[in-house]
Amino acid sequence: MIWKMKISFDGTNFFGWQIQPEFRTVQGEIEAAISSIFDRKVSVNGSSRTDTGVHALGMIAHADFPERYESEDLRYRLNAVLPLDIAIVEITPSPDDFHARFWAKGKRYEYRLVFEKIPHLRNYTHRIDRKPDIGALNALCRDIIGDHDFTAFARIKSVPDNPKCSIRRAEWFDNDYGMAFVIDGDRFLHTMVRSIVGAMLDCERGLFAPDQFAEMLETGIRKYNYAVAPGCGLWLVEVFYD
Repeated sequence: MIWKMKISFDGTNFFGWQIQPEFRTVQGEIEAAISSIFDRKVSVNGSSRTDTGVHALGMIAHADFPERYESEDLRYRLNAVLPLDIAIVEITPSPDDFHARFWAKGKRYEYRLVFEKIPHLRNYTHRIDRKPDIGALNALCRDIIGDHDFTAFARIKSVPDNPKCSIRRAEWFDNDYGMAFVIDGDRFLHTMVRSIVGAMLDCERGLFAPDQFAEMLETGIRKYNYAVAPGCGLWLVEVFYD
C-alpha cells in the first residue's frame, strides 16, 4: 500500500533530505524508522530535496509498506522511534500511483530574517546587521512573479534542461522577530530561493541596480555577483496537490 506522509523537521543537524553515504539525512532516518517497524527495507520518496540546515513544516513523502496499522496508530509508532528533530504530522493511505514528487503542483517556501542577536533563533533564521527597506524588496518581488528562466539563481552544475519556473507569489512581510520572504511556485531549482533572497538583499544594499536584478531574471545569466543566503533561514512550508 502507498502511504502519504506530511513531515516536519528541524534541519540543523542534517545534511539535507536526500540519503548520502556516511551523513545523517532526513530521508535516511525516516527509512530506518519505517524499516524497523515492518522488519523490511522500505524506500521513502520525497516531494523535493532540501539542503544542509534547511527546515520543513510540510514536506510530503510517500512509501510502500503493508497496511498493518490504522493511520493514527502508525503515526504514533513512527514518531516514537524517530529522533526528536523529525515528526510525522499526518500519514494516510493514498492511490497506488501517487508520487510525492510527480503529483506535486507547487510549493511554498519561507525565508526568515532577524536583525539582532537572538540565541534561540540562531539555527532557524538568518541574522543580518540591519533591517532592509521592505518597500524596495517588494518592488523587486514584482519582477519575480511570472514565468522565468531562473538559471541565474541556481547552482549551475544541477540546472535541468528546462530551467523555467512559474512563480505565483513573492513578497516580504514584517513579523514578530524580524522579516520573512514567502514565495509560491510550480517548481524550484537547486538553491533558487536562497539565491533570490541573497540577490535581493545585495541589490537593496546597492551592490547592483534593480534593473540589473530584472536583467538576470530575463536572461537567465548571472552577470552580477551576490551572496547566497544560508540554509538556516529557509523553511519548506507547504507542498500543493490537486
